[in-house]
Amino acid sequence: MPATTAPTAPSSVPAPAPTRDVAPGAPPNLAATAVDIVPTGAIAAKWQLLGGAGGPLGAATADQSCDQNLLCVQVFTGGSIYSTPLTGANAVLLTAGKTGPRWHESGQLSAFGYPLGEEKCDSNGCYQKFSSGLDITWSALGGPQTVWTKGGIGDAFFRLYGGYAQAGYPTSPELCDLVNSGCQQSFGNLRILWSSASGASGVWTPGAIGAAFAAAGAESGWLGYPTTRETCGLKANGCYQMYQHGAIIWSPASGARTSHGGIRSAWASAGFENGRFGYPVSDEICGQPASGCLQQFQGGTIYWSPQTGANGVNGGIRSQYDNMGGLTGGYLGYPLEGEVCGQRGGGCYQWFQGGLIFWSPVTGAQPIRGGMKAKYEQMGWHLGYLGYPATPETCINGECVQAFQGGYLTWTPAGARDYRHSECTGLNDGRVKYPSGDANHVTLVYTAAYGQSYAGVAYCKRVAGTYVTEWTTNGFVGASGFKPPGVASGPTRYNYSPTGWFSVTEAFGLGNPGTALPYRMLNPRSRWGGNPWTDTYNTYFESSSWVGYDENMWYFATRPQHDYRQGAVLNYNRPPDSPITQDAGFAIFLHENKVPTAGCISLDDWAVVDFLQKSTPGDRIIMGVAADIFR
Repeated sequence: MPATTAPTAPSSVPAPAPTRDVAPGAPPNLAATAVDIVPTGAIAAKWQLLGGAGGPLGAATADQSCDQNLLCVQVFTGGSIYSTPLTGANAVLLTAGKTGPRWHESGQLSAFGYPLGEEKCDSNGCYQKFSSGLDITWSALGGPQTVWTKGGIGDAFFRLYGGYAQAGYPTSPELCDLVNSGCQQSFGNLRILWSSASGASGVWTPGAIGAAFAAAGAESGWLGYPTTRETCGLKANGCYQMYQHGAIIWSPASGARTSHGGIRSAWASAGFENGRFGYPVSDEICGQPASGCLQQFQGGTIYWSPQTGANGVNGGIRSQYDNMGGLTGGYLGYPLEGEVCGQRGGGCYQWFQGGLIFWSPVTGAQPIRGGMKAKYEQMGWHLGYLGYPATPETCINGECVQAFQGGYLTWTPAGARDYRHSECTGLNDGRVKYPSGDANHVTLVYTAAYGQSYAGVAYCKRVAGTYVTEWTTNGFVGASGFKPPGVASGPTRYNYSPTGWFSVTEAFGLGNPGTALPYRMLNPRSRWGGNPWTDTYNTYFESSSWVGYDENMWYFATRPQHDYRQGAVLNYNRPPDSPITQDAGFAIFLHENKVPTAGCISLDDWAVVDFLQKSTPGDRIIMGVAADIFR
C-alpha cells in the first residue's frame, strides 16, 4: 500500500488519539433517555440546519465536550456532530444515514476519526470522508465499504479515475493478499491493483484488455501488475495498457494482444501501431525452431531467437519469405535485421540466416543464397550489371541457375559464374520463335536483313533448365544471305543459307579437339556428296575422285584457308531432322575460316574449337534473319 506507511488492513487504521480537556471518547449510549440539553456554537448551528430535534439527529443526549485540540463532539439520539476550527461542524448520522451505521458499528472515532464533511449521496450511493484518511461508502451493489484515500489505491481512484462520480463506489474492501504483497480493491467493473514496485493502476474487468490480462494470469501471470491506466485514442480507435513486463494493445480490427520483450522493442523501433506493422493480430507464439518466437501484426511478422534478436518481415519480402516456408519450411531461417530500403530503383533487401531477399518494384521479391550469393556480392550486389534478382534459383541434378535483370548466375560444383543477357535469354522467355528442343546447347545465328552475310552469333548453354550465354561473337553465313523460312537454300553455287533449326550430331576435322560429338577424322579420300539424284547426295563418303558438285573435304581442310580443319555438320536436308530432298541444298556446316560462305556458318577458329569441345549430340542451331527467328 503506497501510503506513507502501508496498513495491513486499511479499514481498521486508527486516527491519532486526541487529548481531551473533557474527553469526547466514544459517544454515550444513544439509547439513553434524552435530557433537556441545548446545543451551542457551531454544533448548534449544524443541528438546527439539519432540523433540530425534529430532524434526523433528534434531541441531544449529552452536553458538548471538547479536547485540548478544540475537537468538540455532541451526541444526539440519531447520531453525533463533531466540530473543529478547520473543518467546521459535521454530523455522522446513525439512523438516517447510509454511511453512519458503519462508523458507529466499527470503531467510531478510534477507527475512522471525525467527519470532514457531511454524507454525500447520488443516485448510485453515498460516501462520507473522515480524518483518518478513510471514506465510508455505501451503494446498493457494494453495501458499506471503506476507501483508504491516503493510500495508493485511493489516490489512483480519485486522481486517475475520477472518484465516485466517474468510477462508481467500491464493491469490495481493500485486500492486501496478492502476489508480491500487493493490494486490490474493486469499484464495480474497475479493479485497482497496487504493489510497491508498480504503484496503483486499474484494470477494467469487462473490457477486452482486462479479459486479456485475466487470460494471461492477471497480476500473478507473466505481465505482473499494471503500471498505467488504460489509454485510448490511438490510431484506428485503439487502446493500450502498460504492465510491469509488457503491454496489452487493442483495436476494433485486431482485438486485444499482449506485447513484450524483444519483439515489442522491434515493434517500437518501427513506430508501434503507426508504423508499417500496425497492430498485433496474435499474441507472441513461442516454441519455434532454435527456441524462437514470433508475433503476427497487421502488416507483417516479427521474429525473435536468442541468436538473432528480434526483426520484422513485411511487405513483398514477407510474402516471398512465407511462400518459401518461413521458419519451418525454407532455408532462410530467422531474419538478421529489418529490411533496408532506399536502394537503387526504389528497392529493398533483408538479410536472413540463410541468405537475402531483394525486392524492387520491377522484379518483386527474390531470394539468393549460397555460392551464388557470394558471387553476387563479389560483383557488387544489385549495384553491378546484374541488377536485382528476377527469379529464385532453380536447381536440377546438382546445377543451379538464377535470373537477374542484367543476366544470370549459375552454380555447379565447379563454382559460380555470371552471364550477361544476350539473344540466348529469348530461349527462356519465348522470344525465339523456334524451339530449343531442350538441347544442351543452342547456337543462334542471325543477320539484320535479307541479302546480308555478316551475322551475329550467340552460343547458349542450358543450366538447370535455363539457357545462359556461353559467349557471343560474329561470323558469316552464305554470301547471298538467308532464304526465307520454309524455302530450301538450293544448290550451294547460289550461296544461300537455310532458315530454321537444325540438330548437330557429328563433327569432323584433322584432329579431335575433345568433343563429345561423334568425330570423323578427314583423310585424302574424304568427300561430301553434292550431286543430286545420287546415293551419296548430302552424305559423307570416300573416293579418290572429285566429281561434279561433290566437296573434297580434305582439300578444304588442308588448303591455307583451312575451312574444314575443324567443323560440325548441321542436319539440314538430311536425317535425323528430315528426309533428303534432291537439289534442295547440301553440305551446310559450321566451320573455320571466317568469310562469307556458300551457305555454311563460318566463325573464328577459337569459336569453332570451343563449340566442338562443349557440344553434345543433339545440340541445336537456330539461324535466319533476326525478324524471322526472334519475336
